[in-house]
Amino acid sequence: MKGHSNPTIRTTADGDRVGPRMHLAVKLAQSVYPSKKQLAERVGPNGSLDYGYRIVDRCIRKGLISRPDPSHPAAEVRGKGAVVVTAKGRRYLRSHDVDVDGD
Repeated sequence: MKGHSNPTIRTTADGDRVGPRMHLAVKLAQSVYPSKKQLAERVGPNGSLDYGYRIVDRCIRKGLISRPDPSHPAAEVRGKGAVVVTAKGRRYLRSHDVDVDGD
């Protein structure tokens, strides 16, 4: 189906494709998640960690959210670190009419 466009798939300024669950992960990461696991549980369908980790990892690879940062003040003590939205993630959210924290 050439020329077909999916309205739930968004793109970044760099042309990276962002699906609905990735979009949710980027929006949620604005509030700082104390661990990658907590964010994965939130975005995985029905709390699926396996699928949730894949979503979060795609967001990290595309530079929309940070890698877990153990030195972040909000990092969970037993976790690998907090995850937050990156500058690229904030630009992406702004370009899709999402209110961005700090604006």
